[in-house]
Amino acid sequence: MPTAVFGPRAAVGTAHAVVFAPVTPSWDEGAFFAPVIRVLTRAGLRVTVVDTLSLWDEGVDSMTSFVGRWRTLLPAFGPVDLLCGNALGGAVAQALLPDVHPATAVLLVSGPARTDAVLEERLGQIADLAAAGRAGAALALLHRRVLPDGTPPADENCPPHADQAAGRRLAAGMRLLRGLDVSAPVRAHNGPLLQVVGSHSQLVTRRHTAAAPHHQVHVVPRAGMRPHAEQPAVVSALVDAFLWEKGLR
Repeated sequence: MPTAVFGPRAAVGTAHAVVFAPVTPSWDEGAFFAPVIRVLTRAGLRVTVVDTLSLWDEGVDSMTSFVGRWRTLLPAFGPVDLLCGNALGGAVAQALLPDVHPATAVLLVSGPARTDAVLEERLGQIADLAAAGRAGAALALLHRRVLPDGTPPADENCPPHADQAAGRRLAAGMRLLRGLDVSAPVRAHNGPLLQVVGSHSQLVTRRHTAAAPHHQVHVVPRAGMRPHAEQPAVVSALVDAFLWEKGLR
């Protein structure tokens, strides 16, 4: 299983964050979460980033069975003080909340707790292109969808690395989110939770989140699906304040 570890390697006396990756065409060694990882490591956390889709294969027929694989493997990471997830990784992290300590802190960036018809249609368009062997077109559409709504794409050319393996990952990851609803375990989680979404996201928006009264949902102005990359100063300040408030630094 591909992982990337950042910050202090010693487990003793060090708070530990586990980050579930979004759907990426290939494993990027945690680059997708770099601005947040910097905040976490500066705060003294050891950060383990996992390739969420690495446990997927043709035997996975639903999000339930996919999360079941992660549930079996989760204890191997040892104590988790901060559970994180981005996009698909955020959905998996929320589904795993009943399996972590009730006081575990949670940090989500554009991590849906539920889908609706609009989100599923948009994800389905990407998945269908990828499944039809048009991985480049699927990746190009994904790149357009993660931009803030109304932002013209910088380059209309298909992004690189859109091979058959990338297409399988894209199709699988998008389709895993069909019918998603993990609202109940999220609302039942007693620990602190910060969910960050963009106000101009074309995919995961505030309506796709769930939270208990003691949780926080922050909408970043003018941001799309990647508020941590588009508004890094804003999101870094939010994460830093969350860590201070919850005693994780």
